[in-house]
Amino acid sequence: MHRIVDNRDRSLDPGVKPLDKLRGVIDIGSNSVRLVVFDGPSRVPFPKFNEKVLCGLGRDLGSSRVLGDEAMEQALTALRRYSALVNSMGVERVIVAATAAVREADNGAEFVAEVEQECDLNVQVLSGKQEARYAGLGVLSGMPYANGIVGDLGGGSLELVKVGDHKVLKAASLPLGALRLSRMGMSDDQLNAYLHNLMEDVDWLEEVKGKNFYVVGGAWRALARYHISKSGHPLNIIHNYKLTLPQMKAVIAEVITMSEDELRAVPLVPKSRVATMKTAALIMEQLFELIEPKGIVFSSNGLREGLLYSELKKNVRTRDPLLEACRDMAAREGRFAEHGEEIFRWLLPVFARVGEKGQRLALAASTLSDIAWSMSADYRAGQAFRRIFRAPFSGIGHKGRAIVALAVYARYQGNLEGHALEDGLALVSEEDKRHAFSLGLALRLAHSLSGGVMGILPQTRLTVTEDRLILSVPSELSVLLGVHVDSRLRALAEIQDKVCAIEIVEN
Repeated sequence: MHRIVDNRDRSLDPGVKPLDKLRGVIDIGSNSVRLVVFDGPSRVPFPKFNEKVLCGLGRDLGSSRVLGDEAMEQALTALRRYSALVNSMGVERVIVAATAAVREADNGAEFVAEVEQECDLNVQVLSGKQEARYAGLGVLSGMPYANGIVGDLGGGSLELVKVGDHKVLKAASLPLGALRLSRMGMSDDQLNAYLHNLMEDVDWLEEVKGKNFYVVGGAWRALARYHISKSGHPLNIIHNYKLTLPQMKAVIAEVITMSEDELRAVPLVPKSRVATMKTAALIMEQLFELIEPKGIVFSSNGLREGLLYSELKKNVRTRDPLLEACRDMAAREGRFAEHGEEIFRWLLPVFARVGEKGQRLALAASTLSDIAWSMSADYRAGQAFRRIFRAPFSGIGHKGRAIVALAVYARYQGNLEGHALEDGLALVSEEDKRHAFSLGLALRLAHSLSGGVMGILPQTRLTVTEDRLILSVPSELSVLLGVHVDSRLRALAEIQDKVCAIEIVEN
C-alpha cells in the first residue's frame, strides 16, 4: 500500500510547485477545427477554454481529392480567431495538428501554407500512424491500465491502436471516417462489405479479440450519450462510461433503424452528430464482428490529450491521474495540500482489507476531504458531493467517483441522507454505500481530532482488532479529546460493528 502513497517526487506536487503555464492544442480535423487551452499540472491538464467550429474539411473525401473552398475559408476564419485568442491568453506552448482531410487532399499542403502565413501557426500534418499513436496515448493518459484496442473514429479516418502495459503497442489508420462514409451514398450492405474488407487488412486485430474496446471520437461518443439518455443513467459524464457488449449491440441496433428526426429528438444526443450516427454505428458493428470485445469503455481523452501526454517525462507519465487531480484540487481549494495523505495513513488500519483499489479511493477521498471548508456550514456537504461527483477526473469510473463523493459528503454531514445524494446512491450497491459511509465517518473523526491541523494525527493511532476500535492518544494531546471526538469515534465503531475505546499513552 505504501506504493500508492509514496511513489512521488514531491517537488512535482501541485501544492509545492506552481501550476504550469497554459498550453494549447489546435486540432484541424476532417469534421471540425477545435482549440483547447489546458491549465493545471502537466499530468492532469484540464480544459480552460474549449471551442470548435464544424468546417467539414473532409466532407468530400470519398469523392474528391481536394479541400472545398468554402470549408477552407471557414477553417481559416476559425484559425485566425484561435491564433488571436492564444496570443491574448498568453499561451506559452501551442501544438497545431492536422489530420486525415489535410494529409490526403491534393491541396492540403497549399492550405497548410496559407494557415501558417495568415495565422502565424506552425502546423504539423500527422500521418495516419502518428494520429493513431496520439489517440492511444490520449486514452492511456486517462486510463493508464487500459488493455485492449482503442478505436478513434474521426470525420475522415478510423484509427485503431493496440494498448497494454502502459504503452501503445501497434497502430493502424483506415480511410473510414464517419463524415467521409456518410456522404459516399452506399447502401448499408455495400458499406458493410467495404468496412469489412478494409478492417480485415489490419493483421493484428486477432491479438485484441476478447479484450476491452476503448472508444474515442465525437460520432461514437454520441452513441454513449444516446444510451445515457435512454437508460436514465444518473451521471452525464462520458469518460469511463462502460457498457457490456450486449448493451452496446442493442444501442447499435436501435440507432441503425432510427431516422435522423428520431435521433434528434433524443435528449443529450448532440444535434451536430445526428447525420453521422448511423454510419458510426455501422462502423462499430463491423469492427465488433472481428474483435468481439469483452467490454466497451468510452474515453473523453483522445488525440489532443495524447499530444500533450507525449511530451511528458517518464516520471510524470507514471503518476496516477486520479490522485494527481485530487491533489491539484486540494491545493486549490483545501486548507493544507498535504493533509490528505496524512489522514489516509492514519485511517489505513480501518480499511486494510478493502484491497488496493479500495485504498486508492480512500486516498482520493482523504485528499479531497477538506475542499468545502470555505463554504457556509449548511452547504458544505452538498457542495462537496456535487464538486467531486461531477469533476472532470480521469482514472476513475462512475461508481468509484460516487463512492468518493458520498464519503466526503458523510465527512461533513455525518450521514448519507438528502436529495442531493440520489444520483450517487443510484450508482452503488448497499455494500458500497456502507463502505463510503464508513470512510466518511473515519474522515470526520480525523478532522475533528486534528482540527484540520497537520502533524497531530501521526502522534495518535487507530488500532483495529476483531471486535474493538481503539484510538491511542499521547497524554500531552489528551486535551484534544472531547465530546465530538468521542461521539465520532463511537459512530465509526458502530458502522464497523465494533466497540470503541480511547487509550491515553504515557510517555
